[in-house]
Amino acid sequence: MDQVELHKVLNRYTHPDTGRSLLQISTALALYLTSVAFLTTLLHFQAPVIIILLLSLLTSPIIVQLFIIFHDCCHTSYFASRRACFLLGHFLGVLTFTAYYDWQRTHGIHHRYMANLERRGVGDIWLMTLSEYRNAGKWEKLRYRLYRNPFFMFFVSAPFLFLILNRVPSKGFRKRELLSVLFTDLMLVLLLSFASALIGWKGLLLILLPMMLGASMLGLWLFYVQHQFRHVYWAHNGEWDRFRAAMEGSSLYLMPSILRWLSCNIGYHHIHHLAPRIPNYRLKQCFDEIPELQEIDPVPYLSGLRNISLSLWDEESGLLLSFREALENVEKRESEQ
Repeated sequence: MDQVELHKVLNRYTHPDTGRSLLQISTALALYLTSVAFLTTLLHFQAPVIIILLLSLLTSPIIVQLFIIFHDCCHTSYFASRRACFLLGHFLGVLTFTAYYDWQRTHGIHHRYMANLERRGVGDIWLMTLSEYRNAGKWEKLRYRLYRNPFFMFFVSAPFLFLILNRVPSKGFRKRELLSVLFTDLMLVLLLSFASALIGWKGLLLILLPMMLGASMLGLWLFYVQHQFRHVYWAHNGEWDRFRAAMEGSSLYLMPSILRWLSCNIGYHHIHHLAPRIPNYRLKQCFDEIPELQEIDPVPYLSGLRNISLSLWDEESGLLLSFREALENVEKRESEQ
């Protein structure tokens, strides 16, 4: 099947099912509210703080699920009605601390130029090529190493992004994005004030904050593993191919069924980049029914953790390397000259 025919087949899956969308969002919101109510009850009966904190972190995948539904709304793939996507997207944007229009714009840029070396820097994770890193100054190298450090990336950068950086519009914003950020921030103030009146500031710190911190780290991990793997495709502008960027620049991340459900099938990420208008609940069906989508090498669930160390893309080999591997490659090439 050629690319044109494949896209025609994919278009058959782009029609949202209102019933399935409503069931999914209702279930996710019910789990979220039930979790908060249960944890609030534990707090009321003075359960050990450590138990409340641990359970709060364990419920954070529900926030991730809400964010992925928010993500579908940004692609206007969740409902046939753009207005319905707009309304639900803004509501979920408040719950996930993310402004609808601002994130929609930056995520759209990520989709348009993903894996294009000349178009990096908006809606993606900072990536340097091996040659860029070798030619960088001492402080830029240090800054990049800090940024790519797993502890810093997931335990510092992720919470900072969702809690702090999302409170201001992204670079290149327009009036619509600014208003969206201001609306989200205002709604957050009202929501957190209302929540503190119900469960107190202690409840916010022990229940809602850990849930959001855990969700930010899990969400960044999912985004990381979707585009950071050994044989990931990158190309310069003149050689860049949109189809290859989707099929080879996005991963097929295999997860257990429960995690696949919680992450709304986002592991079938190559399909999502081929056809962003496919609702999340149709991605697995799409994968199962189209053999051409099964031809890429998957990233197994546990082995995906090894990708954390990969930091530099080597233009010569076309591989994503760790700092140690990159140094060894440089030394080997210099010795061969």
